[in-house]
Amino acid sequence: MFTLPYYLPQNLNECIISESKTLEKNSLIYAQGEKPKEFYFLKQGLVDLYHSLENGKETLTRLYHANEYFGFRTIFSETSYHCSAKVLMEADIVRIFPGNHANFITNNPDFSCYLMKQLSNELYDAEHRISNTAYKRSYERIIDAIENLTESYPDYPWTYREVAEFCGCETETAIRISRELKKQGILDKNTRHLRICS
Repeated sequence: MFTLPYYLPQNLNECIISESKTLEKNSLIYAQGEKPKEFYFLKQGLVDLYHSLENGKETLTRLYHANEYFGFRTIFSETSYHCSAKVLMEADIVRIFPGNHANFITNNPDFSCYLMKQLSNELYDAEHRISNTAYKRSYERIIDAIENLTESYPDYPWTYREVAEFCGCETETAIRISRELKKQGILDKNTRHLRICS
């Protein structure tokens, strides 16, 4: 188990670390299709990765909160970004330029293991969501998404569109089902934000 100070950017070798930069809500960090030069550490805030389809629809694929790294899969696989990264809540972000990838991995072995663990957890989460999309009804998927998002990120005011993107359905479906859930007393109808009743 790695403790936070162990894998902070300033403890990394064979790389250039930028100063922390504060980005406002809706700031684009990188765009789908771009070639990466660095990866990122989120000191505070909330960042989402979303994939844009040819028809203009977007899918919220992953979320990152304080003390998490992101963008590393693409730089180490030497591919283009499959998703775009955008700020959901004002974020302080540090950029890490690893230079020679082999040297970086060799000189940061424990950190590389930490990234592998994070990547494995993200893959598990992605597989779980794919399974839900294939086998669960929209009703169940929306309840699961609202529970997951509001419990994991309680300070963010989730929208119907974001919930729909997260669970793979249309925004209209998320609105309709959320109204039903409020009537049933499952969702709190005394707040503008989506929240499961305790």
